[in-house]
Amino acid sequence: MSAQTVYAPDAERLRRLDAMGVRVYRLRSATPRAGEPASPAADAAANAAGVRLLVVSDEARTPAADAIVRTLGVADAAIGWCVARGGKLDALDLDAGAYLVLGEHLARVLGAELPTATQQRASIVVAAAPSALRGDAMAKRLLWQALKPLKRRLAVR
Repeated sequence: MSAQTVYAPDAERLRRLDAMGVRVYRLRSATPRAGEPASPAADAAANAAGVRLLVVSDEARTPAADAIVRTLGVADAAIGWCVARGGKLDALDLDAGAYLVLGEHLARVLGAELPTATQQRASIVVAAAPSALRGDAMAKRLLWQALKPLKRRLAVR
């Protein structure tokens, strides 16, 4: 049986394809993919480098919200969770570089509590609440379209 060669595009080609919105699928392997930390030490280095994402939600961490955040490829240590209660946000981190708002109604709450300078420098993505995604293919597609630019920004940092 002959060995089969696998096409592996270089990093520049992958970057160009990603910029065009083309998703390159790879076979699963034990080695980490581009943008994923290789080890806990690399995970800590990514966190120290300031890769920060604050997730604003109505509920505490849920499996559906975790699945959404995992698609961004950010280390768990670099993700903060903020729950909205009574029109106020608990533990709002003003130093986060990116904000993911899960629920359109929370965008106004976040905007009221973030200073203007923070709003201008940070990436803020507003998406539907995870409970609104069940059984709605169009809502899932819109969510992915909203997450793609955020994923690119977090991968660059």
